[in-house]
Amino acid sequence: MNVADPEATRDSAAACPGVGGAAGIVTDWQPAMLEKITSALGLTPKDHAELLGFDSFTIGGANGKVASFDGPGMPNVAWCSGLTLAGADVARGSIAAFCGPLTDVPHLIAACGISNGGIDVYIDWRPRAEAGYDLSLPTLADYPEPETRDAFAEGGNRKDFAAAFYTEQAAAIRASLLAAGGTAAPPLTKEQVSFFSAGPLLVDMRLPLSDAAAAAAADACTQATERWLEWMVNADEMKRGLPAGMRQTATYTRDTKVRANHFGFLLGRYTAIFGDADGKALAEADAGPLDEAYVGGGS
Repeated sequence: MNVADPEATRDSAAACPGVGGAAGIVTDWQPAMLEKITSALGLTPKDHAELLGFDSFTIGGANGKVASFDGPGMPNVAWCSGLTLAGADVARGSIAAFCGPLTDVPHLIAACGISNGGIDVYIDWRPRAEAGYDLSLPTLADYPEPETRDAFAEGGNRKDFAAAFYTEQAAAIRASLLAAGGTAAPPLTKEQVSFFSAGPLLVDMRLPLSDAAAAAAADACTQATERWLEWMVNADEMKRGLPAGMRQTATYTRDTKVRANHFGFLLGRYTAIFGDADGKALAEADAGPLDEAYVGGGS
């Protein structure tokens, strides 16, 4: 990984052939959506990526930038990270936003990019409580009748989250990518779903390398991000607030593990593309500090 100054990054990006077309499309959606999030929620810029040398860098022949934000208190965002990479063979645009414990709005992961001659798309709204999701079961009606107290609680969470977040309109995003030629990765096991806190509408797909497929991927990420922002802005009206006390504490404790596991997820993705050293460094910049406590309330 070579850290570059801003002027050098702009010059090399302009001179890099192939950064337009599909490579440009999968990154161009991200800056406007990141600005929309930070403006609507009043998030505060953080210097985490800059301290690690990732505010402007080159990696794998691509020029990149990681921007970091948080919003303790009423913005209710414990961490938000935006990554852009622009290169002829490797490109990526992503936004990850981890909510604070004042509501149970799902966390957001939205990313698309180019690697190994194809287009990758990963979108998830990660739930804030255990719901016992089994991605091999297509509908709630396919789940077995609960027989334990935990299973009853998980079933209640599934019904609640389905009504509030995981609607038919949200599911249409995945369907649009399949229609665009996307091939879904094998479904996660139930244990893996629990480990990552994956949602029932998880998108993990490869699409053929074309401008049309890139546009479908970018549009899906944009729609997913806009839907998440709508939930955040309307959390009070949706009655998704969590009362102070045990509910907030339990949610924060679970979120801490989810964020740590997200670092492992990024580590696996990035080392596969950029190698162990560079992949780990990028994952650390993108995931944010894992030992930084969220400050709730109105502080």
